Amino acid sequence: MPARKFDSEITIDENDRWIFRGTEITQPEILKYFRNNLKQNQRGVFIENIFGEWSENGFIHVIGYPCHVIAVQCEEDELFFYADDDKHFKFPEFELYQTWDDRIIGIHSESPSIKYRFDWNAAGQLGEFLDEQNGITFMKLGMLQIELPTYEGKIEVPLPVSFD
Repeated sequence: MPARKFDSEITIDENDRWIFRGTEITQPEILKYFRNNLKQNQRGVFIENIFGEWSENGFIHVIGYPCHVIAVQCEEDELFFYADDDKHFKFPEFELYQTWDDRIIGIHSESPSIKYRFDWNAAGQLGEFLDEQNGITFMKLGMLQIELPTYEGKIEVPLPVSFD
C-alpha cells in the first residue's frame, strides 16, 4: 500500500524547536521518535510512521535544524559525527559547511534536506580540528587541510504544495 501523505502540522522553528499547532513539543521520547524517523524525498522532509502493513508520511516545515550533532570523535585520522537522531556519520560523507552567519553545519550526502547543527559540546570537540586564516575556516585532519565551503543553499525546507 502506498503511504498516506499529509501535513503533520509540525514546524521546526528558527530556534530548532519542534512546534505542533503553536505548542512546543518537549517530551524527549517523542522528539527522539520523530528524529529517528525523519526522512526526505523530492517533495520535502517528513516523519515516517509504519503501522503493520500501512505507513504514513507526515511532512514538516523546516525553518531551523531538526537534528544536532552531539559528539565528534577522531579515530586513526578519521572523523566521526554522532547525532541526536541515533545516526553516526563519517567524514567526508558527512559534509561540513560554514553558513553566512558563521555557523558550522553538517549535511549527509544521502539526505541533503536534513541539516545538522552542532550542539555546544560537539562544536567544542570540532573546534580542535578547525583553524581560521584570513577569514577562511579550514579543517585540519592529519596531514590534510580542507577549506570549509560556504553553504549557498537554503536551510528552510517548505511543505509540499500538494500531498497526492
